Amino acid sequence: MKKIKFISEVYDTSGNIENLEKNISFQKMTNQGALLGSLHSSFQLRGFFDSADLGSPIRDSMPYPLLTYSFMDYFENHDVSNFYLIEFGSGNSTLYFEKKFKKVFSFETNEAWFNKINVQVKNTEYKLIESNVLEKGGYSIESPDENYFVLIDAACNRYKVALNLLKKLKPHYIILDNSEWYPNTVDLITKEGYLHTPFWGYKNTEHWESCTSLFTRLKDIKLLSNNKLMPPPLSRRLTSLWDEP
Repeated sequence: MKKIKFISEVYDTSGNIENLEKNISFQKMTNQGALLGSLHSSFQLRGFFDSADLGSPIRDSMPYPLLTYSFMDYFENHDVSNFYLIEFGSGNSTLYFEKKFKKVFSFETNEAWFNKINVQVKNTEYKLIESNVLEKGGYSIESPDENYFVLIDAACNRYKVALNLLKKLKPHYIILDNSEWYPNTVDLITKEGYLHTPFWGYKNTEHWESCTSLFTRLKDIKLLSNNKLMPPPLSRRLTSLWDEP
């Protein structure tokens, strides 16, 4: 009887494929192969490969933010339908977030990108703004209440954007993408009384790890409650006896 070590060899074996396991002893997959297969499946389910082919972040063929997986896993566990989002720097995130938040106020500095996104938004007050105007805080926002997030992901000086934002208002939550590149901006926000939570990991279309940071006003730490549990794609679901009251 032929000893087959790897599953790839089976495909070249003639005979009755249904009785193959009964007639031939083979090792289906190495431990390393199982681990790599699991990672591949996880990235595939998150839309990594489809996004890479398209050159734009998507998931399930829908626009998806270019933010770390760990942050998005956290975000999707919460209901933000009563919050507004102020977004500095637009994109697929705008198209995704306008379905999650009560309304989005988005500011874009790139005219070509603005024209591309502008024809797709539905629940967003979308404005084209010059980089130096955005950095100086030369904008106004008409928001009915103070329940809002701010996303800083603009193609300009993010320290100045954050500085002038905090002079105008104190959002409940601030999201700073690629915060590992902006340590001065991180320090600026935390000194204003915000708790910094870094979410490291991969993003769709990118083959390196980066950080999306969430800043929470300490007095608002309980404002955003967990509303549901949305496990990542390949997490294991079970009812545990160790969880019984």
